[in-house]
Amino acid sequence: MHTISMATQYSRRKVIKSAAATVALMGVSEVLDAPSLAQGVTRYDYAPKSRNAPLGTARGVFPGRVVWVHDPMAAHWSGKWKSAADQWWMDSSTDQTRVDEMLSLALRRLTGAAADEEAWKIIFIYYNRRARGLEGRTHRKREIVAVKINLNNSKPVVPTNLVNVSPQVTLAMVSQLVERAHVPVENILVYDAQRNIYPGLLNKIWSRYKEVRFVQRDAPDPVYQKHPTYGGIHNLEAASWVEGVSYSANHYDAARFVPQQVMDATYLVNLALVKAHSYPFAAAEGGDEGQTGVTLTGKNHFGSIKGPSELHAILNTNRGGTPHAYSPIVDLSASPNLGAKTILYALDGLYCARRHMSYPLHFPNGPFHNPTEPYENPNWPSSILASLDGVALDSLGLDILYSQTSNNYDENGYPRIMIRENADDYLMEEALAGNPPSGISYRQNGKPVSSLGVFEHWDSDESRKYSRNIDPERGTGIELIYVRRT
Repeated sequence: MHTISMATQYSRRKVIKSAAATVALMGVSEVLDAPSLAQGVTRYDYAPKSRNAPLGTARGVFPGRVVWVHDPMAAHWSGKWKSAADQWWMDSSTDQTRVDEMLSLALRRLTGAAADEEAWKIIFIYYNRRARGLEGRTHRKREIVAVKINLNNSKPVVPTNLVNVSPQVTLAMVSQLVERAHVPVENILVYDAQRNIYPGLLNKIWSRYKEVRFVQRDAPDPVYQKHPTYGGIHNLEAASWVEGVSYSANHYDAARFVPQQVMDATYLVNLALVKAHSYPFAAAEGGDEGQTGVTLTGKNHFGSIKGPSELHAILNTNRGGTPHAYSPIVDLSASPNLGAKTILYALDGLYCARRHMSYPLHFPNGPFHNPTEPYENPNWPSSILASLDGVALDSLGLDILYSQTSNNYDENGYPRIMIRENADDYLMEEALAGNPPSGISYRQNGKPVSSLGVFEHWDSDESRKYSRNIDPERGTGIELIYVRRT
């Protein structure tokens, strides 16, 4: 194993060793175009600037609490990335019962409830009091709950082994909403308005809850997306775009539009992935390098708007994404028609990714200890994370991803995962939205945006403690509850 100091993190120029480098990544051998790669100036030198130094105001029934449930036996895909018959998203690769139990445990530990029904009552009452000024209000039958999933690599015609939110975690969430929160099935909307939904996910949900509605980018495909019960196109539709998002800086056009179907929802569940966004050896997985550090619950809403490409430049660290720049993620998270509807934030960490287009990634460091070689082995991160504080949850997601960058090199000495510079800037902007490092005056509906949650890095990648773990009485940041199931 090669040893490379994290103090000398790579830039794109530094990792080029010849005019044409052959790199073996995740079992994929690929000849890279080194001269074009060397033209960029992207830095992969991200590192936490401080630890246990919370910023912002913690949210939640237990402020700043995030729950991480880790069950190594839940996800057990073989890793045969070339196979069309053995893919990570199939039921043969993941234990649905264990996933259901993981989400149930996460909700109960998040709220302090003894049962799932009680957990959802607590969630709705907390949200309605904080966001709507409605004391003691739980869900009402006519209120729609939208579930935003991340399907960045969804290909309905030919599903691939590139990572999306899993059908198993999606089903577990829908099942919780129906069976425990008692939301009528027809009032549940699952969507990604920038992608089309692959049949494996549609059929997984419809096989149990045939009246769940789905919204995607395009008109449904009558061959590949027909409803298994109704035999034709049913409960699946393209986004109907209406203006619904305003931005505090810069001028955007299509990015101001959101689906009418989401506008009609009263509540939203933000179900994203544990996923980095950029990696310099992009050719190994068939795509561009990316634009920014991570895709967690914050960037998940790029799939909730019509023109996400308009926002790429301000996030791209080679362009407008300079240190402490304006972040449209703050406006998306604070928008009354979008992020401000969120009652629960969750991260699917069964099969994680190192870039926006990526095969599942093994995590070699604690607490996972997945073998990285050979790639075809059944050990995965196999986690579910949840919080009522989206900033706190994304802080944890970033810490997990960064913790897997060390001691994780391929046979050529290249890091298997790298975190792009300024990765936590949007979290500081969200946490300090009322007085952010960028100096931007974030406003929604003419009113200033206040803190959207608490940002903090844990003390170390080994002990993984936040300020409320270290000092439960006086800590003002994150409280991490980690549960390992066997």
